[in-house]
Amino acid sequence: MGVFMLKFLSQLRVKEYRRPQKGSVAVEMAILAPVFFMMFFGIIELSLMLLTQHLMENATFNASRLGKTGFVETGQTQLETVKARLNTELSGLSPLIDMNKVVFSATSYGEINQIDIEGEGTSGLGTAQEIVVYSVSYPWSFFTPLIAQAMGSEDGTVLLTARLVVRNEPY
Repeated sequence: MGVFMLKFLSQLRVKEYRRPQKGSVAVEMAILAPVFFMMFFGIIELSLMLLTQHLMENATFNASRLGKTGFVETGQTQLETVKARLNTELSGLSPLIDMNKVVFSATSYGEINQIDIEGEGTSGLGTAQEIVVYSVSYPWSFFTPLIAQAMGSEDGTVLLTARLVVRNEPY
């Protein structure tokens, strides 16, 4: 009798759990979909921003390599040659980067301990054996307004900056 009763009760419990649940998947999807899509678009936005940051660092490195050797393209100044290299490197992501918003600066110093001391540096690529600080910045604008509010400033941008310090070769 006890075995029969246990079997009956276990079947009764199974029937209670198997009652129709029509519409529950739609409700669960409505609750979870916004969170999922927000995370999905956030990952895409962050990946594009990090890709742009990496490209800027690489472009700054290649432009500084060209600048520290003193190489000058025919018909250009050294600064124009370095800026042309920077533009060539950054144009790889031309739909994502507006080249008109890229800010490039180069400041030369006599000694490394003079960096960031006001009044010590001179604008330009410097001469042989001088320390030069290359700086490239770009205001990254987010594509998704909600993510821009969460990660950006009031105007929905984040300033991406690449900075590199080199010593010019004895050219």
